[in-house]
Amino acid sequence: MSSNASSKNPVPVSAAKKAELYRLTNPPTVAWPTVALLAYIVAGVVAVDVSAVRGWIPLWAGLLLNIVFMWPVFHVAHDALHRAASSRLQLNDWIGRIALLMVVPHVSLGVFRYSHMIHHRFTNDPQDPDHFVHGSAWSLPLRWMSFDLYYAWYNLRAADPRGKKSLRGALPLLLATAVLALGLAWMGYGWEVLMLWLIPSRITLGLIAFTFLWLPHLDGDESGKLVHITTAASTTNNLTAGTTMRIGREGLLRPLMQWHNYHLIHHLWPTTPSYNHEKVWLLMEPELRARDLRIQHGFDLIPTLHAGGTTRVGAA
Repeated sequence: MSSNASSKNPVPVSAAKKAELYRLTNPPTVAWPTVALLAYIVAGVVAVDVSAVRGWIPLWAGLLLNIVFMWPVFHVAHDALHRAASSRLQLNDWIGRIALLMVVPHVSLGVFRYSHMIHHRFTNDPQDPDHFVHGSAWSLPLRWMSFDLYYAWYNLRAADPRGKKSLRGALPLLLATAVLALGLAWMGYGWEVLMLWLIPSRITLGLIAFTFLWLPHLDGDESGKLVHITTAASTTNNLTAGTTMRIGREGLLRPLMQWHNYHLIHHLWPTTPSYNHEKVWLLMEPELRARDLRIQHGFDLIPTLHAGGTTRVGAA
């Protein structure tokens, strides 16, 4: 699935909307809402870890609280890898690196960026690395909680030398993380490492994969069975049908899904700061309603494919 800019059949943008669309879909000098979420993650995780290690709160409470504080890492790191956190590239990348360091310190921004860009280039195609998060029902939790490891494996096998280069840059982080974790365990903090980092980070990754990699790329087959959107469903040439929009329950789903209930907007204009997804949808809704849309209504898993022009602006 191409972005709107590279598509052979792009969504038309009227002259009256071009300036506003450009403003919304390009990073500001500093995306302050993203920086605020980064501060929330860092301050929250540090405070929880210190409180648990000192015995002010039990480890099980630290585990649950760390999941809450780690949750926005997707917004921050994902926007950074699309260079949507800041127009200053070094600042943008440091925002992403710090976010990942608080949750998955062994993962480099480069590994994440390479795999995710391949996902955007080959959305729903066999080459898409995010095929890994789809599979038999019993395997899904394991797949979701280990997709970072699969990204590394995908990059290692890639014929593109940039994939392997991303792994070489990640090796120091992997070694440092292993040494630190083993060192803390040797010093008697093994339970703390397990309860405050390993378990909550794996659960957070599982929730991220479920929410952002799996949910927006679902479809239903002829018998109503849940399946992955495939190119057999004409998503390659049908730009707006390659991923879903989730309409309804926005007041709840905006914060829970970090504005990726409007996931189609991200695929059409990937440099959009996530907090602008809804604004872009409202701006471009008439043009998008004129195209085929896969809409997940409310909490539905299977989307409905609405033919272009069959839904009105503001419809649920």
